[in-house]
Amino acid sequence: MRQTTTARSRAKVAVLALFISIAISLLQLTPAMAIDPAAGRTVLGAGAHVDAIYPQLTGKKLEVKSLTPDGVKDTDKIALHIPTTKTSHVGLPEGYEFLGKKGTKAWVSTEAQDKSVVWPGWSFEGLESKDLKGTIKINYKNFSYAGDSASPRSAVTQPGGFDGKKVTPLIVPGTTHTGVSGEAGAHTHATWTFTAAGTYDINFGVEAELADGTPVADDVTVRFIVGETGDNGENLEAQKDPQPSDAVDKLTIEPVKADAEYFTGQDADLNAVAPGARKGDSYRWFTTAPGESKAVKDPEQNTEEFSTKAIRALDGTKVHVERVGADGKVVERSEPVTIGTRAKTPTTSLSVKPDKRSYHAGETATFSSTQTPKTEDEHYHWYLKLPGQDEYEWIPESRRAEQSLKITPEMDGALITARLFNADHAVLAEAPVQQISVDGGEAAADSFKVSSNQKSAKVGQKVSFTADLPSDDKVEWSVRKQGENVYAPIKGSTGKTLSTEMGEDWDGAEVRAVVRNGKTVISEGSFPAVSVDQASEAAASSEQEATSSTWILPVGIVVEVIIIASAVILVVRRRASVRKETGSGAGTPDDTDTTTKD
Repeated sequence: MRQTTTARSRAKVAVLALFISIAISLLQLTPAMAIDPAAGRTVLGAGAHVDAIYPQLTGKKLEVKSLTPDGVKDTDKIALHIPTTKTSHVGLPEGYEFLGKKGTKAWVSTEAQDKSVVWPGWSFEGLESKDLKGTIKINYKNFSYAGDSASPRSAVTQPGGFDGKKVTPLIVPGTTHTGVSGEAGAHTHATWTFTAAGTYDINFGVEAELADGTPVADDVTVRFIVGETGDNGENLEAQKDPQPSDAVDKLTIEPVKADAEYFTGQDADLNAVAPGARKGDSYRWFTTAPGESKAVKDPEQNTEEFSTKAIRALDGTKVHVERVGADGKVVERSEPVTIGTRAKTPTTSLSVKPDKRSYHAGETATFSSTQTPKTEDEHYHWYLKLPGQDEYEWIPESRRAEQSLKITPEMDGALITARLFNADHAVLAEAPVQQISVDGGEAAADSFKVSSNQKSAKVGQKVSFTADLPSDDKVEWSVRKQGENVYAPIKGSTGKTLSTEMGEDWDGAEVRAVVRNGKTVISEGSFPAVSVDQASEAAASSEQEATSSTWILPVGIVVEVIIIASAVILVVRRRASVRKETGSGAGTPDDTDTTTKD
C-alpha cells in the first residue's frame, strides 16, 4: 500500500501533536521539576510537594530538615521556587492589609495545590507522640533577602472564620503572629505570600520536649526563590522586621484567629498590643457575658496574652483589657473584642470499646476508638471524669486512637471518651461516654441510670430524661455538649424527670443528673449521647459535599483522556482515509513526492 508524502506528513504531525498533548498531561501530574542553579541547590517548583520544615529525632537530638519528593534533604541543599505565573502573581485580596493594600501585586503559593509553583508546608509526621511530651512549636526568628525591593515582606496564613473565607495569620513578621504548633504526626499546608521578587532565607526555630521532660530544639533556614531563579543568594542581606506596635497607636486586642472566631476544641487566644508599654506594666482582662452589662475581671489572666477554651457558651462574649502601670494605676483601656464560637459539623462517628468489661485496681485498661466512616484525621485526645467531678480532664499525652489507662479504685463509675481533632485543633467528633467498672472500687459517688423517652428527636422537639432514683431527692440537671469538658446547668426541673427542648447543638450531648449534699456529689448518672436528627442531616450533607469535591480532579482527568482518545480516533480515521485513497489510485503526488511501502 502506498501513501503520499504530504498525507504521511500530516499524519505524523497529528501523531506528534498527540504525543505532545500526552506529555503535557503527564507534566501537569508530575509533582516536581528540579533544576540545579549556580548555588548548587536543587530548585523545587512546578507542583513539588515539600514539607519545608520536617523535624526528626536522632536519639535524643532534634534535627530539622525538609521532606522532598526525593526524600529527606538538608535545607541548604534545596530552594523552593514560586515563579511568576497567572495563578501565583496576583493582587492581594481583602484581609491581607498587614502586607499591603488590596490589589497590590504579590507572589503566592496557596494551601490548595497550584501545580505551577512549589507546594510547601510543614510536617510532624517524622515524630512519634510516645517520644514527646506536649506539642511541637515552630517560631519565626528572622530573614535575609536579595532582590530589588527596599522593604520585602512575607506571611504564612490559612483560611479563617466560620465560613473559611477570612484570613488567619499564622506567621507574619512584624506582628504578634510569630509561630505555630502542632501534634506529633500532624501535616499542615498554608498560603505563603511574598510582596517582592527575589531570594528569601527565612529562619525558624523548632522546639519540643522529650517524654522525660528534656527540652530539644533546632534552627532551620528555608530558602524561597520568588520570580526568576537567576539570583543564587550571594547578595543576601539581613532584614529588620517592624515592631508589632508600629501598626497601632493605642492599646489594641489582636485575636489569634480571624475576627476572633474559634471552633470548639481550640484555644480562644487574644493578644494585647501596647505601643506605650513599659517595664513593670501588667494587664487586667475583663469579660462581659452575652446578655449581660457588667464586665467581670478574670483573675487568671494578667499578661499580654488572654487564653481560654472555646466552648459554645462563650459565643458573643465581649473581652477588653486594661494596661496597669507599676504604680497600680490603669494607664489605658482597649476597645472590646467579641469572641465567636461554633462547633464544626462532625465528619465521622466515633465509638469507644474497652478491652474488658470490668477491671481490678492495678490493672492497665486499653480503650480503642473507631471511626465510621474512616477519615484521614488521626489526631485524638482522651478525657476522663471521676465520679463526683464536675468536668472532664484530658488524659496527659493521649494522642492516638488507642489509649492505655492504669486503673485505680476511685475509677469505679468513671466516664471516659475520645475526641477526634483536625490539624487546627477543632473537634471533629466525640465518642459516647463509656463507664469504667472496677471490682471492689471506692467511687466517690454512687451511680444510677438515666433514660430517655425516645431514641432521637428533631430540633425544637421536647425530650424527657428520667433519673432512676429510689427516693425523691432534689436532682440537679445539666448538659455537656459534644467536644466540651464542662456541664451547663439546665433550669426548670429539680425532680427525677427533665423535659427540655432540643437544639441543633444538642446532637451528641451528654445529659447529667446529680444529687448533692451541699457541694458534694453523693450520686449521679448520665445519658451518654443525645441524637438530634437535623444535626445528623447537616453532617451527612457536609460529608456528601466533601465526597463530591473529591471528584473534581478525577473528572478533569477523564475529560482529558476523552480529548486524547478523540485525537487518536481522528488520526486513525485520517490514515485509513489516506490509505483508501492511495490504494485506489486517487492520490496525485506533487513534484516533491517520494513513495514508501507499508
